Amino acid sequence: MRLLAFVIVWLAPVLAFPRLGLHEGYTRLVFDLEARTQYQLAQSPDTLTLRFSGIGVEAADVDVSSPQVASYQVVVAGNTATVFVRLRPNVEVKTAVLADGNRRRLVVDVLAAAPKPSPPAQAPPPPPRPRPQPRVVVIDPGHGGLDPGAVGFVVEKEVTLDLALRLRQLLQKEGIEVVLTRSSDTHLSPDKATDLGLRAEMANSKRNLFISIHVNSAPNAAQGIETYYFGSTLDQSLLAQVIRENGGGELGQRLTREAQSVGERLVRDLIAQSNLKFSRQLAQYVQSALVQATGAADRGVRQAPFYVLRNARIPAILVEVGFANHPVEGRRLQTSQYRQTLAEALARGILRFLNNGE
Repeated sequence: MRLLAFVIVWLAPVLAFPRLGLHEGYTRLVFDLEARTQYQLAQSPDTLTLRFSGIGVEAADVDVSSPQVASYQVVVAGNTATVFVRLRPNVEVKTAVLADGNRRRLVVDVLAAAPKPSPPAQAPPPPPRPRPQPRVVVIDPGHGGLDPGAVGFVVEKEVTLDLALRLRQLLQKEGIEVVLTRSSDTHLSPDKATDLGLRAEMANSKRNLFISIHVNSAPNAAQGIETYYFGSTLDQSLLAQVIRENGGGELGQRLTREAQSVGERLVRDLIAQSNLKFSRQLAQYVQSALVQATGAADRGVRQAPFYVLRNARIPAILVEVGFANHPVEGRRLQTSQYRQTLAEALARGILRFLNNGE
C-alpha cells in the first residue's frame, strides 16, 4: 500500500492542468482533482472561469486554437488556482465529474452550439468571413547599450542590431508583423538579469516565434555558425559560452543555473516538450539556410540553457552567426554584403517554418 501511495505522488507533477484533448466537433479539458479540492464554475459569452481551492498546480498560458477554444490561462495564488478558458463564439459547455478512488476528474467539454431554427421565410445570414490572423515574429538583437557583447574585428551589439533591422525589413515585405526587443543601441535595463528577463517576456503566446541573434567568440581560432534551442547540457566547453551570453562572471553562472533548473522541469511538462519540438524544427531550418547561403562551417543545432529562451511559450531559438575574433569570419561580418546574405538566409529559414513547419 505504501508503494502505491509513493507512485501516485511521484506521477502527479507530470499531469498537465488541465489535460487537453482535441476531438472532432469538441474540445475536452480534464482537471485532475484531489479529494480536498473544491471548485466553482462561471460562464460569460466568451470566457469560462473555474476556481479551484486546495490544489497545487503551476501557472500556464496556452494557445489552444481549436474551433471551440482559443486559449486558456492558469493563474495561481497559494493553493488556489483560477483557470480562464477563452471560448470561441457559438459554443456550449457541458461538465461531468468522474470518481476514481480518492481522486476525481472534472471533465469539461466545449462543443459547437446547436443552431437555432430560422423562420421558414427568412434565409440564414451568410457566415462571416474569417479574418486571417497576423503572423508575428519577435527578433532579439543580442546585447546593446552598456553591454557590447563579443568584441573582435566587429562589436557584437552593432552586428546583431544591423542584422535585426535588415531581417525586419525582409519579413515585413512578406506581410509579417515584426517586434524588435530593441531598435537602437540601447539596453532594456542596466541590470543584465532584468534585461534578459524583459526580452524573454516578449516570447509570449500572442506571437509566432522568437529568434535571438548573437555573434560568437572563442579563445582559439574557432569559426562557423550554430543555432540553439532551449535545454540542459553537460558540455563544459559549451557551458562557458552560455555563461558569457547569460551575462558573464558570477551573474552568468547564476542565470545559467536557473535556466538549467527550468530545463530539468520542462522534461516533465508535455506542453513544453511539444514547444521544444517546434523550436528544434525552427533551429534546423534556420541553420540549414544560413550554412547553405554563406558556406560557413556548420557547427550544428544544439540545446543549451540560454536564459533568454528559458520561459518561451512559442518556438524560440538563439543563433550565433559567426565568430567576431576569427581573422576571416570576423572581417566578413564587417561587410554590408555579408550581413545582407545572413539576413536573407535568416528570413528564408523563418518563412519556411511559418509556411510549412507548424
